[in-house]
Order: sequence, then structure tokens, then C-alpha cells
Amino acid sequence: MNLSNENRLLLLCARPKILENDVAQVKHLISLSINWNNILDSAFSQGIAPFLYNCLKTIQEKRLIPQEAMDQLKKAYHENVARNMYLYAELLRIINAFRDKGVKVIVLKGAALAKIVYKDIGLRSMTDIDLLVKKEDLPYAKEIMSGLGYVPKMRLLSEEWFTKNHYHLPAYIHREKSLIVEIHWHITGKTFNNIDIKKWFERARCTKFDGCQVFTPSPEDMIIHLCLHLYNHGYHSKMIWRELCDISETLNLYRGEIDWMLFQKEVNDCGLHRPVYSILYLAKNFYKTTCLPLQDHRIESAHINLKLLKILKERMFTENDSFSAMPGGLIKSLVVNGTGRKIRLLLPIIFPPREAMIEKHLASSFPRSLYFHYFIRPLKLFVKYGKHLRTLIK
Repeated sequence: MNLSNENRLLLLCARPKILENDVAQVKHLISLSINWNNILDSAFSQGIAPFLYNCLKTIQEKRLIPQEAMDQLKKAYHENVARNMYLYAELLRIINAFRDKGVKVIVLKGAALAKIVYKDIGLRSMTDIDLLVKKEDLPYAKEIMSGLGYVPKMRLLSEEWFTKNHYHLPAYIHREKSLIVEIHWHITGKTFNNIDIKKWFERARCTKFDGCQVFTPSPEDMIIHLCLHLYNHGYHSKMIWRELCDISETLNLYRGEIDWMLFQKEVNDCGLHRPVYSILYLAKNFYKTTCLPLQDHRIESAHINLKLLKILKERMFTENDSFSAMPGGLIKSLVVNGTGRKIRLLLPIIFPPREAMIEKHLASSFPRSLYFHYFIRPLKLFVKYGKHLRTLIK
């Protein structure tokens, strides 16, 4: 792939530390005339500014880097440390409240990764706290969150709608603190709802955060979750490099512990092979991850989704990619296999819930105009996104 010098530098530094074999190449790149404004813009939008700072601060030739650029990266790292210290203090308060009520909870994504995988909370940025509970424990979870001063962020869609149509409750926002918590009872939507979450609780690992007992997913489940999260959100998220790094670092940490037989059985039994192996293939190619069950070329070819890789690569390396304005589900409908899955993705986009249409068009007092908006919506979507869709199909 023909990359600019700016993207080559970012790719080498989109990790906690520079690989020993890449140090000379990084030194060479920073000695060139490169656009540091573009590098900073990409680093911040991709969520890898703390990685970039941690890598560049160890380079002896960092005098070649504009001081203003290093100052911005250093500030981002230290602000991330402060923010995450605040989040972890609140996380422990929430975990203790759940434990006191006898509700088992698993810490997901960033809050698990920063402590366990990166071991430096300043490296992994987080915007919220994600927790997984059993579906039968949702009433207790709501009660606990309310008692801790949290309220659900709802506009027109109710908690009942989320419970029926989604895989987590509406985001909980603290009444006084700048904190958001998402309570999940599953890790993905209806597209892959045959994952047995009860097994996740059976396999969950117990660890300690600052002396507090915390459960996190098993290595196998953590990797599956990270792959599915990128698969589900990479269509509309710019933080693809950060999430690929999450996968690569998790694989490296648990290199000798992962039960690949169990992993492959879960992936195949749940029909996750195309999204999971496609994302792992991307991690293998860009992060030189070697401890993967993707050695047989025929297996790789059978499970790699080329359309998905095309989208993610464009989002990684193009400043103004052609898919950024499109609804994620619309793009994903062209990538997934099976008519049923395509229809399930397209229907909510073409014909959103009535509450969402009312909110969008402010038509609550004019039911006839709401019907009109439903009628013309397919045509409006085609006019707005048809050109981009034709590009993707090619």
C-alpha cells in the first residue's frame, strides 16, 4: 500500500512503544520534511495521540520534532491520565455497589484494557465506562445506578425500547459529575445475537484494580469482543488504529494463554468467522501480530471480507474518506452475508422508529406529514448516498 510519510510514521507509532526493528525507520521519517499538523490531526481523531507521545519522547532525535507538536502530545497524554484516574475512581465505586447487591458485573473495553493490557492508564483514552451484567439482573442494575446518582439519557426512545431492540440500556449520566456509564446485557446487536453471554460469565477472569476485585472477559472473549466492536463501529468511527492496537496488544499479552481451540469453536459456532477473522487479518498485516490461527492461506482467503477491509483502510489512511457521512448500517448491509442480516440492517435505516422520525422532523403535531417523510425517505437516501454506494460496490 502506497502510504504518505505522515501515515507511515503514524503506523509505526500507533502502539505503546516503537518496535525495536522500527526505530531506525522512525528516526529517518522525522528527519524528513513532513506535515506535523496532519500528523497531529490524524493522531487526535484516531485516538492515538498518547501512543504517539510515548513513542516519540524516547527518540533521541526528537529535537527534529517541532516543540509545539510535542507539547500538544504531552498535554494530551497527561490530560488522559487525569481523566482516567477520575473514571477509575468512579468505576470502583460502581463495582463495590454492584458487589454489595450481589450482582456480578464484567468490565469491558477501555476500562479493562488500560489497566490490564496497557498497564499505563494514560495510554488508552476512554469516553465512558462499559459494564456487562446478566439480563435478569437489569432491574437491580437500574436501581443501583439510580442510587449512585445516575439517570438514563433518554429523549424519545424509552428504556423499554432499548431493552427490546438494543443490547445495552440508554447511557447513564451522573447528575453532577461528567461521567457516562453504559450497562450492557449483550456485546452486539441482533446480527450476532446467538453468542451465549452466560458462558462469558463462567469464563470471566477475576483480577484486582487498586485492591478491588474486578471481573474482566477471558482472553478469548475479550479478543472476540474487540473484533466485533471494530467490525460494528469501524464504519462510522475514526478510531480504527486505536482499536487495532487494542487487539494487537491483547494478543501479545495473552500470547501463551489463549485457548485457540476454544476461540475457533466459539467463532464458528456463533457464525462470527468473517467479521472476526477479517479484523484479525487487518491486525496481523498492520501490527505484525504473529500469534494468530491464520496460518493456512486457504482459511484466510475463505474468511476475509475484502469490502470490509477496503472501507477500514480508507478510513485509516484518508483524511476525507468517502464513507464518513454514510450511516454505518447502510455500509454494513453491503458487507454482511445473508439476506436476513441485510434486511435487519437496512430496515431501521430506511424506516426508523416513529419516535426517531418525530424527533428528526418535529412532526409530533402533524401525523400526516410524518407519513410523508416515511414515504420519501428511501428516495432521499438513494439521492444522498447512491454515488458512494456505487463506489463501494465496485
